[in-house]
Amino acid sequence: MPHLPDLPPLGGLLAFHHAARTLSFKQTAMALNLTPSAISHRVKSLEQAVGTPLFHRRTRALELTEAGRTYHQSIDRLFSDLATATAKLHTTSRTGRLRLSVLPLFASAVIIPRLPAFRKAHPDIDIVIDTKSTVTDLDADETDIGIRNMVIPPTGPGVVKLLDTRPIVLCAPDLATDIHEIADLAQHTLIHCAPRPNGWRDWLQLQGHPDLQGVDDLWVDTIPAGLEAAALGQGVALTMAPLAQTTLAGAQLVEPFQTDGRGGTSYYLVHRPEDASDYKVRAFKEWLILQMADVKQPRQQTRQRISGGASLAAQ
Repeated sequence: MPHLPDLPPLGGLLAFHHAARTLSFKQTAMALNLTPSAISHRVKSLEQAVGTPLFHRRTRALELTEAGRTYHQSIDRLFSDLATATAKLHTTSRTGRLRLSVLPLFASAVIIPRLPAFRKAHPDIDIVIDTKSTVTDLDADETDIGIRNMVIPPTGPGVVKLLDTRPIVLCAPDLATDIHEIADLAQHTLIHCAPRPNGWRDWLQLQGHPDLQGVDDLWVDTIPAGLEAAALGQGVALTMAPLAQTTLAGAQLVEPFQTDGRGGTSYYLVHRPEDASDYKVRAFKEWLILQMADVKQPRQQTRQRISGGASLAAQ
């Protein structure tokens, strides 16, 4: 990066940029609200700084020298890039665009259903949601807020814990009638989520069933897709409470047996520390924290035994 003394006089650069386009100090003076003599002085200062004449000064006209034409081509690109960058800043400032990187389950269960309320409260903020299940680098990506579930808590001033989760087994009510314990899962299709390929294996090992396998395996790319497959009776999903039951598909599912909570993770909101005072980031973070109280108390369905058989009851 050049040091400030290495740069040409910026006032002269702007005067040259206009004069090279109009070939008139008079028109340049009108555009910049200066006198023609002031423009001439600034251009001379620039020529002295670069060490070569940029104009041939004719009696009634200006003409670029060869060096002037070459220099103007470079300068024109710089000013064009500057104008584009400034326009982008103005656009971002006007729209108040907030870019979120959110895992699919959290987006489906929490963000999207409640988004109309946030937009009503903050009509000046446009929300852009990215649900890719990849690692987000806030310093490198065009992301303002990331929401991820982790086993090891992140640290730093831009981190807020949102929610603890626990593993939960869910299936369609028809399947739940013959699933009473973990061993019964061996008679059913297990639904796997590609971003968490070892989810079932790790959980079954924690439960003391490291060798259990289903009669078949169904692979999907997101947890919400797995819940939809389970709602259609295509298998049993290992997912996360309390989020899973709050999705449209998850609300149709039941928990055939209780799990012990081992293997849980936590969701965290993360933003750049320097954005703590940013209006958009602060507004969304404060709003989301308020929503978490409702998320922690979802409607749950658990299979309950009663005399004479089994039934499904809302908990």
